[in-house]
Amino acid sequence: MYIELREMKGKHYVMLRHDDSKEKPVAQFASVDRVQAENVAKQYAKQNKCMIRYTSGVGETPEFPSGPPVGEG
Repeated sequence: MYIELREMKGKHYVMLRHDDSKEKPVAQFASVDRVQAENVAKQYAKQNKCMIRYTSGVGETPEFPSGPPVGEG
């Protein structure tokens, strides 16, 4: 498992990914502020004890998870 921080079209997406995953990427967080996105990625990496992979402008735009946000409802 790793955290992917992807910059695409002026936005920064934070995604939880698995090494051999072929599924469409799902963003857990998105921001136009790079520092804010990096801080969120660092927190996810610390919680999951994994590395962060930085990418830019590759692949398709990530989707967001469907359903109610975690911790609400």
